[in-house]
Amino acid sequence: MAEWIGRDLKRLRKLRGMRRQDVAAQLRQPVSVSTIRNIEHDEHYNVSLDLLGQIAQVLGADVRITLEQREVESKARTEEAKRVIASDHFIHLIRENYPDCPLTNSQIGRRMWGFASARGATRVRERKLVKKALSWTGLKRAPTTAAEYEVSEHDVVAMERYADRLGRAFKDDKGRILVPVG
Repeated sequence: MAEWIGRDLKRLRKLRGMRRQDVAAQLRQPVSVSTIRNIEHDEHYNVSLDLLGQIAQVLGADVRITLEQREVESKARTEEAKRVIASDHFIHLIRENYPDCPLTNSQIGRRMWGFASARGATRVRERKLVKKALSWTGLKRAPTTAAEYEVSEHDVVAMERYADRLGRAFKDDKGRILVPVG
């Protein structure tokens, strides 16, 4: 049986920094917050394709239905080039390009791992102490720890774009940290 789409919707909602209330309120035909919760958690919840499409649209995604052989797709995915990358790489990109980013290094690391794991990344090594590299000279807030994970080569570009979005995070008038959607 295929993985329940609700897990993907929840992961996407969290990546977008949205609450269930936010999603429910933006639908063409609003639904209750508990309906959003049920869709995310209950594999047997009866939800229409129209409602799934509306939720996906609010989250900036598309719903696609395909009937393809999974073995072929899965085999191609496993044969894809892999790369081990450390979270301090993304922290470095953010600190270099956006020195005033309000996110802490820990928040950046957690968000990058969430983004990578949603794409099938696996942890190679838990957080470890890192030495300050020469490339950190003159930059504020160098990371002291970094985790390493293996990602597919084509996901590295998407992760760098996501890091760029994180770098553009800002505080609203209530002091909450917001990350731009696009």
